Amino acid sequence: MAFDKLIEEKLKQAREEGHFDHLPKRGRLEFEDDSDVPEDERLAYHLMKNNGYAPDWIEDDKTLRRKLHDARRLLARAWADYNRKRQQPELMSNDRTRRHIEWDWRTARDKFEGMVADINKDVFNFNLRAPALALHRFPLRIAEEYKALGIE
Repeated sequence: MAFDKLIEEKLKQAREEGHFDHLPKRGRLEFEDDSDVPEDERLAYHLMKNNGYAPDWIEDDKTLRRKLHDARRLLARAWADYNRKRQQPELMSNDRTRRHIEWDWRTARDKFEGMVADINKDVFNFNLRAPALALHRFPLRIAEEYKALGIE
């Protein structure tokens, strides 16, 4: 196993086990801790913060998080609806209805995969603008997204 894959697996395992859940400042970017901000931009960031603005890359990160949340929510809702309908014998006994239920689920999956592709493009662009490597995001993997949502 490549070293970077090993590190990625260990981080993923620690994240899944909740080892990072109780870290201070979890999920927040603090302007006071500006070690990730290039020195020549710190004054500008400080002024923007004091006037209610954020750098573009922070706004882009918020947008990425919102898009990902929305995509996961839509897929989870479609998955729950699909499972609910599959458990109803009166629906599944009708071939036409069953095909329609399966088609709806395939359509939801296709839409989710398209949303993930768009998010991954945004991740790439975000990583180009983020001021430090530590702030970069990993692209999403469809199989991991399905697994995280408990989808077969």
